[in-house]
Amino acid sequence: MEDFKDKIVIVTGAGNGIGKGISEQFARRGAQVVLATYLDSEGLQVEKEFIDKGLKAKYIQTDVRSEESISNMVDETFNTFKRIDVLINNAGVTIFKPMVDVSSEDWDLVIDTDLKGVFFCSKYVAKKMIANENSGSIISISSNHAYRTLPDTEMYAAAKGAVISMSRSMAHSLGRYGIRVNTVSPGFTDTHHYQKWLMAKEDPAQVEKDVYALHATGTISTPEDIANLVCFLASDQARNITASDHLIDAGLTARLYHSDKF
Repeated sequence: MEDFKDKIVIVTGAGNGIGKGISEQFARRGAQVVLATYLDSEGLQVEKEFIDKGLKAKYIQTDVRSEESISNMVDETFNTFKRIDVLINNAGVTIFKPMVDVSSEDWDLVIDTDLKGVFFCSKYVAKKMIANENSGSIISISSNHAYRTLPDTEMYAAAKGAVISMSRSMAHSLGRYGIRVNTVSPGFTDTHHYQKWLMAKEDPAQVEKDVYALHATGTISTPEDIANLVCFLASDQARNITASDHLIDAGLTARLYHSDKF
């Protein structure tokens, strides 16, 4: 399947986890993927891994907290490939911390990465799409924390909720240019970060069993699951889908409560 053949796709935070999974799925479908991620060690490794598999990938070091870094990444992408078709805003950080202990530095890190970065990546990519008169798709990764959340997650929930609201507005601002804007909201996803969180628990096996029991399907998502949804939303099959969010959390957010009594 090469439904993205010759398409230019930017994925932020592509060095691991969901971002890497999304990048590989687009590349396997024929796209030239720009790995816009922060760490050289991750970006260069993923670039080599993809190229060794016969996939098209280019790493561009990017700090989504910096407007200048974003602008440079978008310019380099456009100057190299002469167009941009898809942007996936995936880069993000997660800090769960009691609100009484949150510092302004904590707040700035989460908001600058998870929200401001989404806005400025979208702004600079949209400018290129409009100037080049080519339609496009912008998809931002939010979270089910935008719907239902937990104690000590105020910063993360605020950023991810704002991404959805902001994207709805973007969809109306950019729709006249043929640019669609959507969001995807994952829940638990089996990534390195999830495994690290799990292994820090006293009884990882029991915690994982409890996590799975919260889900309607008895499973959690993989990066490939998220990537399949993202690729669909970026494809021509989703040509009339815009300004919408798509939960992918195996029914977790739909649960009213959890009890082993009834």
